[in-house]
Amino acid sequence: MTELPRIYRLVTVVALVLWSALSVLYIATLAIPDPTFTTVSTFAFLCAQLALGVSAVGLGHLLRDRTPVLAPTAAGLLFVSAIGHAASAGAMLAAPDLDAASIPWSLNLVAIPTMIGVVGGTIVLAVALFRAKLGIAWLGVVLIGWVIVEFFLSGLGVWAQLASAALLIVGFIGLAVVTARSELRDWSTVHEWTVAARVADPEPAIASE
Repeated sequence: MTELPRIYRLVTVVALVLWSALSVLYIATLAIPDPTFTTVSTFAFLCAQLALGVSAVGLGHLLRDRTPVLAPTAAGLLFVSAIGHAASAGAMLAAPDLDAASIPWSLNLVAIPTMIGVVGGTIVLAVALFRAKLGIAWLGVVLIGWVIVEFFLSGLGVWAQLASAALLIVGFIGLAVVTARSELRDWSTVHEWTVAARVADPEPAIASE
């Protein structure tokens, strides 16, 4: 077997950790009224979205056999969300003095599908974790809790932001741990696994010929 499955798994783990860490950094620096922290916050948000995009593809790959419909759906929605949010962050970095009234119509156009992507993608991912029967259904509960707190209760004060950050860390770091412990078989194609089996035990293949 090639090293590609191992690389895919490692990249997904790193991306999940980065998504969690950078998202918390974004939340922590967002409210600080200082131009430097504003730039740091925006850059952290941009990099977090890139990490989310990679994470989405990796998780879709990991769960594709167990949930062949839900996994790619969740991955697609989260990937669309990551692209939309990255575009917004890039625009903010390019024009830091841009106010809400001056935001280009193109960015406003992608705001709705971007929001649907992150909310819908996370919920579908949670359902996929329920259906995958990996013994990690509790992670699905954590992810749904994060969606509720982050997108529906965030206006209730600092406690909501802290709860959102905590749920995000637990949910996605938990996914990183599960991914790191996953079998390489889950990251391999049928052809790759068949070839690896023949290399490990060539006698049955020779006998069948």
